[in-house]
Amino acid sequence: MAPSDTWLSEFKTVEKYGNDIMEKINERNKLRRNGGNYNKVQSDVRIMLKTFARDINNLKQSLLQASSSYHVTEREIERRQNMLDQLTTKEKQMNTAFQQESGQSDFGRWERSSLLATGQRGQASNPFDEPEVYTDSNASIGDMRRQQQQIIKEQDEGLEALSGIIQRQKIIGQAISDEVDLQDDIIDDIDGRMDQTNTRLIKETAHVQRVTAKSSTCGMLIVIVVLIIVIIVVGVVPVPDH
Repeated sequence: MAPSDTWLSEFKTVEKYGNDIMEKINERNKLRRNGGNYNKVQSDVRIMLKTFARDINNLKQSLLQASSSYHVTEREIERRQNMLDQLTTKEKQMNTAFQQESGQSDFGRWERSSLLATGQRGQASNPFDEPEVYTDSNASIGDMRRQQQQIIKEQDEGLEALSGIIQRQKIIGQAISDEVDLQDDIIDDIDGRMDQTNTRLIKETAHVQRVTAKSSTCGMLIVIVVLIIVIIVVGVVPVPDH
């Protein structure tokens, strides 16, 4: 993973901000609806929810950019997408909690208990680890059904986003494979031309050697013929008497 990858630290910051929003919603639910503080807290929560939604969108955009680089593995991309899906689910739950009347504090108590719940080993559990389905005993079957449909829709959206990431990774892999094939063809062509050049060089070297050998043989033959002629002339021509 590249040192410049700050996605996880940004995620933890947004995750903590979500916890702060839920605490703020619980604080609002404790106030009387006609009180002055109630309206102020209500306004603060509304602004925080908008900021939270924008932060989640920024995380999604950063994840899309990371998926097209080589700094993050495909398995890590899938893990981060699951983390984002859980964060999106919590955003929907917080929006639902924000819309509750101040007198309906069951949801606030339930959400606060889930925030401060401890695991089997006594450690505080993270409410963003696993998606939870809130069910109110006073809620109608239609409300529960709509809530389940909303959760299923969010999961489908997460799967579609994951599918898009995998598809882009597949396209990148195919492009790399095509480039490697092209480079292999170029190397094979260069290798073939080198073999042809080497063969021609060997032929030309042999031809030069043959020409050189023939040139030496012709010179010696000429010398021999000249010597023979000289010997014949010396033997035939009489020596004059004095």
